[in-house]
Amino acid sequence: MDLGLHGKRAAVAAASKGLGFAAATALAAEGVQVAICSRHRADIDAAAARIGANATPFVSSSAPPSKKARPVRSRDARLRQGANHLS
Repeated sequence: MDLGLHGKRAAVAAASKGLGFAAATALAAEGVQVAICSRHRADIDAAAARIGANATPFVSSSAPPSKKARPVRSRDARLRQGANHLS
């Protein structure tokens, strides 16, 4: 199917697997230059290799800062506070 997208550009987040990967693959098959991103370098590089020359991989997270991983140290401190509260 020709969607008339050849030569266009697109960015797809969470593109290392699932719906993001499927969307990026479909766009690249239409001749779109696709910038793809994921949180993990190995995953997004593997996805780019599978998609082909029309894919450019980037490591990035689209999660808001409040949802990003926090250091284990602060999580352990919160758990200790909860345990002390129960004593």
